[in-house]
Amino acid sequence: MKKILILVTSALFVLSACSSGGAKIGTLLDETGDLGAYGPPIQNGVDLAVGLINDAGGDVTVIHADSGTSPNIATEAAGKLIEIDKVNGIVGSLSSGVTMAVAEAKTIPAGTVIISPASTSPAISVLEDNDTVFRTTVSDAAQGVVLARLAIEKGYTNCSTLYVNNPYGKGLSDIFSTTFESLGGSCGAQVPHEQEQPSYKSEIDKAIGNEPDVIVAMSYPKSAAVYLRELIEGGYSGDFMFVDGTKNQDMFDELGVAQFEGMHGTAPGAADSDAKSTFSSLYEAKYGELPSNPFIGEGFDGAILLSLAMAKAAADGHGYTIDGNSLRFVANAPGEQVGPGDMKKALDLLADGKDIDYVGVAGDQEIDANGDVSNTIEIWSIDGGKITSSGRFESP
Repeated sequence: MKKILILVTSALFVLSACSSGGAKIGTLLDETGDLGAYGPPIQNGVDLAVGLINDAGGDVTVIHADSGTSPNIATEAAGKLIEIDKVNGIVGSLSSGVTMAVAEAKTIPAGTVIISPASTSPAISVLEDNDTVFRTTVSDAAQGVVLARLAIEKGYTNCSTLYVNNPYGKGLSDIFSTTFESLGGSCGAQVPHEQEQPSYKSEIDKAIGNEPDVIVAMSYPKSAAVYLRELIEGGYSGDFMFVDGTKNQDMFDELGVAQFEGMHGTAPGAADSDAKSTFSSLYEAKYGELPSNPFIGEGFDGAILLSLAMAKAAADGHGYTIDGNSLRFVANAPGEQVGPGDMKKALDLLADGKDIDYVGVAGDQEIDANGDVSNTIEIWSIDGGKITSSGRFESP
């Protein structure tokens, strides 16, 4: 259970409301760095969400900031969002290590609610955060289990993991390896690596030392592209498996996607639903393409939840001052269900003092006491040179 700190001043329990004007949402997403390929499309999802809120009568401004996939860069950017821009909530970051660093240095002390669309480390569930850190994606406590079951199903018996050396990579590798071995497999090497190095030959030597039949790439695209190329050029002939951090079409295309045909991965993802279909149509209409990258829907959901929570606070006479209870009021049952296409209905209900239950793109978005949601894990593969959903969505 996440520990809730008892603070002396009530100001630390809530966001600072704007003294005038509308609500402000900041984003802390990766425009540069190892996850730079993921940030801009998620920003698009946030912009779409806020546009729908404003079209329905809301008054929300978005201020984007780059996390750089770096705790230092992101912490500085978060400080500006909170202290200068006076945002009422933040959507971000992507990397678990970055989100945790930002939370501990900036958002928790300020009482600022932050919702990550992509930080999946189990360590976030037990962060002492005074109920201010949330996510719209499922924890890797789920992904690691589903991935291990998939590896056994595919007939792998001896694995290695290459994982980014941060809470995301270590947490996912630990859960996957423990589960894989409990199911009868052997994970001979769990090898950490730092981000964006020019070569990973020493890490590769450790990963292939036990002659694995599969290496699981638990990294981000820029780093993974380096060691995958070195593995292939060095003669590695086994298979690969992938996760959300390496679910990137550009990375596969750069390496020669045919080499990965038929290989599998996992990522947080929701089965087809009315909410998902509506979102996809709205996104395509605005941007001219479908939302194919991971976590775009989760970013959209995060912005919607913040906006609706702020609308609830405003209706209650609290400005845009929100806390964890504000989010749960609009996210959790009971209440009248609303989806991505129902923002006017949602705002009208809140203005009338009615309870709502937002059903999101990435799942029901029922927020528990730890700030977590219980959504599903999608199994995907490389099929015909493209990242393709298997249509399987599993829980641990």
